[in-house]
Amino acid sequence: MKKFRQELAECTEQQRVEIYHLWGLDGLSDKGPQKRPDILLKRITDPIAARFVWEHLTPDERQVLYRLLGHSARSGTPRDGILKKSQLPAKAFEIILSSLKRHLLVWEQTVKVYTQPYYYSRSKNTATVEDVAQLYPFQESAEALYTAGKENFSAKSDRSQMPLEKILTANYPGYEFDTLTGRYGLNSGMYYPRTEMRLLLIDEMKQPNSIFEILQKLQPAQRDMLKWVCERGGKVSMQALREHTRYDDNTLFNALHPFEEYALAFDTFTAEGRVFFVPSDTYESIKKATTMKGPLVERNEFVPLAHPPQTIQAAEPAILYDMAIITGAIYQQTIEPTQAGKVPKRIATKIQPLLHGKRRQRYIDEDDLYLDMLFNTAQELGFIKLSRTSGDGIKPHYEPGAQMGKWSKLSLAEQAQLLLESWTQSFRWMDIVGANYRQWDPYTWNPIKSRSSIAEHLQDCIPGQWYSVASLLQKIWDKDPFELRPVHYNIRRDSSKSSVLRSKWDSSEGEYYIGLLSSSLYEFGLVSLGYEGQELSQTHEGKNPVAFMVTDLGSAVLSTQNKAKATAHTTDSSPSQANGTRSLVLQPNFELLLLHTDMPTLYSLLPFAQVDQVNMVSRLTLTRNSLLRGMEAGLDIEKILHILAEGSQKEVPQNVAYTLRDWVKQYKDVKISQVMLFEVSSEAAADEILASRNLQKYHLRKLGPTLLIAGNDVNLTDLRRAFEKEGVAVRITGDIVARPNRYATASSRYY
Repeated sequence: MKKFRQELAECTEQQRVEIYHLWGLDGLSDKGPQKRPDILLKRITDPIAARFVWEHLTPDERQVLYRLLGHSARSGTPRDGILKKSQLPAKAFEIILSSLKRHLLVWEQTVKVYTQPYYYSRSKNTATVEDVAQLYPFQESAEALYTAGKENFSAKSDRSQMPLEKILTANYPGYEFDTLTGRYGLNSGMYYPRTEMRLLLIDEMKQPNSIFEILQKLQPAQRDMLKWVCERGGKVSMQALREHTRYDDNTLFNALHPFEEYALAFDTFTAEGRVFFVPSDTYESIKKATTMKGPLVERNEFVPLAHPPQTIQAAEPAILYDMAIITGAIYQQTIEPTQAGKVPKRIATKIQPLLHGKRRQRYIDEDDLYLDMLFNTAQELGFIKLSRTSGDGIKPHYEPGAQMGKWSKLSLAEQAQLLLESWTQSFRWMDIVGANYRQWDPYTWNPIKSRSSIAEHLQDCIPGQWYSVASLLQKIWDKDPFELRPVHYNIRRDSSKSSVLRSKWDSSEGEYYIGLLSSSLYEFGLVSLGYEGQELSQTHEGKNPVAFMVTDLGSAVLSTQNKAKATAHTTDSSPSQANGTRSLVLQPNFELLLLHTDMPTLYSLLPFAQVDQVNMVSRLTLTRNSLLRGMEAGLDIEKILHILAEGSQKEVPQNVAYTLRDWVKQYKDVKISQVMLFEVSSEAAADEILASRNLQKYHLRKLGPTLLIAGNDVNLTDLRRAFEKEGVAVRITGDIVARPNRYATASSRYY
């Protein structure tokens, strides 16, 4: 088996000059850092260089050479067989073969061929041996020559007629394709099948900004050459290209290579000869990119709809109404969560009919988790908490939290502001995804980032103006479509906006954003929704909204200027205050009506009134049981009557006031709390301890001349050390029941 390098070394100088010319090495010398033989050894494996060879061969030389390049012929083809198939005169064939051999395109060797007679033959002839002249291509150059030669002899191999996907499939196998996608930044760390990755690359190349970025990696002369080709329809003959550039073959070879490395343009043989072309499916984007002075800046703004949607689902702050409902529930009954941290079903079935929010489920056929989600959120906001008790057989139950006093005095917008802030960070809150949601890569998914993102985009909307949901999704896509995917996956946010990824994005991120609109943001009262069709179903389940409108409440809450703006907006627009009238109507039948959304008045009634409805107009009822629950919450009858009188449009009816006083006459209660008792050696020592600054943080109180008490929440070890630092000896008698740690983080235990 002959080697190209060895044969080249044995060639005459004239032969080598001819071979260099054949492979497009004109103009090079051996004086540079790389010798021509070394350059040639690399070039003979390159199909672009092989096309220069085919250009220089005569038609008959092409016929003979091509017959020797097929995969089955590379192990040797009888010389006589090639002569017969070529149908050339013997003398002409000899001249052609001599030229091919001289230029190291083929080589010849005589081999012994053994002929074995058929086993069943009647002839008694024995095996024969004869010498046969065999022709071979050089293995180093055979594949490149065959790849380029097929374009001459097969119309199906004309690359100028192929879509880019077919060119990529045929000419970029394995490593070469991975290198190509890497140049376009598509090696993101996520696995895609090869077929899908080709589509991603093609979509990437249809983006003028992406092509413009790639063009900056080329030499100015190469960019000008590509622009010239695009101006002529994306296809020119190689002869016309030579005349335009005035390049010799070596310079032309070096100029063509970067275009193929980036799959921008290719050379090939057609029926008319060798051409240079831009694939038709990327021609428009490449042509546009060659004329650009800089990247195109996408400025996708909200465009208001000319007409309102056919069907409108008006916004209401359902979640805030429901927060008031569960607050009333914990005042009017003792709610002890189960070991799983859920509201017991017997209680949940009584509360759920009053609620407004949509059903929440993680799995099909799972119980509704909406009520438990409300309690979780209320705990995060701090106005509801789990009691912490160490008494035997006493379970933790929900009770007003430390923030209840503050929360109950907030206006609707102020409550919505705090709720929105909690929502953007809460892992306990459950959003509902769009009707067509389909996840495409759950391992890179971080959906909680979508909440602050969509809130930011909605700030650009004019309240009271309808916008299409599609425009919102386009705006998010233009800014940063992959913000819900971790950065370490290295998705190129500036240019990887292909139609394939957009389709996946629409079914995943897009549907998630739609779900935020139609569930949480709608339930907060921040947006109204618009649907196609004339009829509005009860919940529009299975159907996505096509339009949305930011409400006045939403505009106030979403404003990023300052919280004071939201407060001022709502305070001024609150009907009960803006009209100078009180919102509460107390009827003689003990029914309470709140004629407007007045959250402070509503929350002042919850401790002692039974909730019947919370909405724009809320209804509550005064009952004996609800009044006594209010007394248990720490109110007295005078305070209750004062609250009713302060909020009511008229005086409290006499029959109501009389009955309420009558209900509480027999009321008795006792408050049980566990304390630590300290018996001090003398009254003077007790006074000294109370006066000590270092002991004031333990809130010691004097029960008698020598008796002090402290709450059970005091850390006994710390208190003992503090006494000893003050020079007070400490003796402990009996069993001290300290607060166990099991309920120290009750919320984390139950949720």
